[in-house]
Amino acid sequence: MVGDSFSAAPKVGDDYKPWYLQVADQLNMNCENHSLIGVSQDWCFWKLAHHFKDITADDQILIVLTHPGRFWYFDDKPQMTNPNIVNIDKELSPEQMEAVKGFMLQIQRPPLDIQMLSHRLGWLEAQCRVRGLKPVQVLCAFPLYIKTEYDMSDHINWTEYEYVKISKGDLLNCVETPEMKKGVDEYELWKGYDCRYNHMIKSNHKILADAVVKGIQSNEPIDLVSPDFVKGVLSTTVFDDQDFIQTELEPFAITARKKYLETQFQKPWAETSGLFNIWKNRKI
Repeated sequence: MVGDSFSAAPKVGDDYKPWYLQVADQLNMNCENHSLIGVSQDWCFWKLAHHFKDITADDQILIVLTHPGRFWYFDDKPQMTNPNIVNIDKELSPEQMEAVKGFMLQIQRPPLDIQMLSHRLGWLEAQCRVRGLKPVQVLCAFPLYIKTEYDMSDHINWTEYEYVKISKGDLLNCVETPEMKKGVDEYELWKGYDCRYNHMIKSNHKILADAVVKGIQSNEPIDLVSPDFVKGVLSTTVFDDQDFIQTELEPFAITARKKYLETQFQKPWAETSGLFNIWKNRKI
């Protein structure tokens, strides 16, 4: 498995079993997880390519596909891929930050992001076909299509693929965001420090695991639209509800978030650098 923060492993010493380990248990398989917080599609596919030689027809590849707009800018910083990462300006040098900003404003654009995504999925289809592997299950973390003025229909015909099964729906819109109570802004709630495992409460880990198992066993795309995920349960009151914290959240993260807000909190670089306003004016 490769992916981003929707599938990244818990901290060392944490014995909670996230959704993908629940999947492995139900299928009586081992889970080799190469996910990292913040990574891009190009890094995930690079990682997968290095493991293809070890994958057999008995194995199941699962890709948690992150946003196509993320980019692996610097070889030794695979997690610094997008301006929403709060501390990206602390991890990169001023020269690197200028390069990132220049790329985003002068070079990067949605049609190219979609085209590169299309090429990655086509490569994946070909690799599985040639190697005689099982169809890959792709669990979309975000919507794959980015609005653009160009006709991209020939780039997004993924449902026609035989060896790549693209999920129905995505984790952001089917699971993560709907957990908020009506009127609660997700960023204002967490302020950059999500206290859930993989951006979802524990109850939804179980529901997601069941949906993934069903997709794998039926050899059909994973359905995120039909399951009755738990919705409308998160607001600022959760930080005072110890029972809810223990039952649904990551307890260590609650403590760490408090320290973060006291000593390390900062607004996202995309906001302080003016990128949000530029994109808003460009209607991106």
